[in-house]
Amino acid sequence: MQDAAMNAASDRLTAGRIVALLVYYGLATLVGGVIFAILMRLNTLLGPGVLFYRGLVALAVTAIALFALSTLLLPKLARALPLRADDSIGGAIVAASMLSSVFVLGPVTVDRSISVFMLSQFESAGKPLTVDDVREKFVKTYVVEWDQMNRRLKEQQVSGNLEPGDGGAWRLTPQGKRFMEIARFMSWLVDADPRFVGRR
Repeated sequence: MQDAAMNAASDRLTAGRIVALLVYYGLATLVGGVIFAILMRLNTLLGPGVLFYRGLVALAVTAIALFALSTLLLPKLARALPLRADDSIGGAIVAASMLSSVFVLGPVTVDRSISVFMLSQFESAGKPLTVDDVREKFVKTYVVEWDQMNRRLKEQQVSGNLEPGDGGAWRLTPQGKRFMEIARFMSWLVDADPRFVGRR
């Protein structure tokens, strides 16, 4: 009888801890999202750069800030919720992981997606467009006016995948060749369009 009562109490404690962790991780992710957004806004003031790399730096700083905040606030939260001191590490890791997924699937995709550009052209046109219309808008606006090829060349130089050569030409670096090998493997792994990674 006593064992059954102890087991029931243990089950309640476990369930309470799971709920407390879910609440805490959700709160950490919410606060982390606010910190991350502020850091990205402040980072933009420093000048142009590769959005993805700026995001990685902001995510790292966010994780450190969350850990510091959690260490300070966790004792107060532990009075109301069954939390432990080491949960501050878990909260920072879970929040940073969630935010990195949202960052890559959201802002990075929107910033680099030709599909998003195409949809914006339909929105601004306010009328149906043909394939030829969209192709013309892509070349005229995206390629020529916005000079996206030059932007991407410079981003790849910053990334270390390209280096400038003679006469305004660019060449692939050894790091760039390794990157393409990894890209081809990832493309093969999920059966993506092979043309984007030079596979036929």
